[in-house]
Amino acid sequence: MKKRAEKIKMIVCDVDNTIIPSGYDAMSRRTAGVFKKAMEKGIRVVLNTGRHYTFLQESLFDDLPLDLIGTINGACVVKRDGTIIESHQMSETNMNTITDICIAHEIGLGFKFADAIVTYANHDKFVDGYVGKDSPNYHKVIDDTEKRTYHQKHGYPLGTFLIGDEAIIEPFNQIIPDLKFAWSYKDGYDVFLKSVNKSTSIERILREYGLQWENVIGFGDAGNDTAFIEKSGIGVAMGNAKDDVRAHCDIVAPTCLEDGVAAVLEELEIV
Repeated sequence: MKKRAEKIKMIVCDVDNTIIPSGYDAMSRRTAGVFKKAMEKGIRVVLNTGRHYTFLQESLFDDLPLDLIGTINGACVVKRDGTIIESHQMSETNMNTITDICIAHEIGLGFKFADAIVTYANHDKFVDGYVGKDSPNYHKVIDDTEKRTYHQKHGYPLGTFLIGDEAIIEPFNQIIPDLKFAWSYKDGYDVFLKSVNKSTSIERILREYGLQWENVIGFGDAGNDTAFIEKSGIGVAMGNAKDDVRAHCDIVAPTCLEDGVAAVLEELEIV
């Protein structure tokens, strides 16, 4: 592991429950400090999240001199100012299939378009489960559950998030073979093309920086993180990750609440 650690030139981190615990709006000072030390050594820090750019915590921009960011589960790479440098739209067929399923099973459906998150089914259920009515992000979600025409002017969505009963959603992994339904938190699922995932965004960023996968240490906690965890030179699952994520990693870190990312970077002497 020491030899692999010596090759690390880029730290890739999921955000929610990897560097920012649920219910918090910022990293711990320890984690922020470790990232600062890494960057002072010339190691790049890259965020790779399922979130839409407009839903990233503002504290991240205060704590990190972000350059390139992977968003929407690898379907979009943006610059710090939100400028898109690469994106991958879903097909009309996939969009319609997901919409029909969510209407039939009363699942909250939010599509992540390039510029906004827009609901096509069960708006209130989606917003309650995704951001909560008291969240400042509540009004960022556009309700188009009546007409469902947002894609006609803005292109097809880049990603999807579902809010609903896990027992109903989980079987869809077998029903729609080209889509991945990845558990994110209780009754919350990211949905994306199997051909476009969180490794897709990192591959673009690696090309931008002239690096290879062996130069990456990747941290994540959920099913949508496994694609880049298993390709990383050192793949790390958080202590709060499920077994299916741990199966793809080299190291299991302490939990997010225990500053697991910082602990591993310090233990491997990367910082």
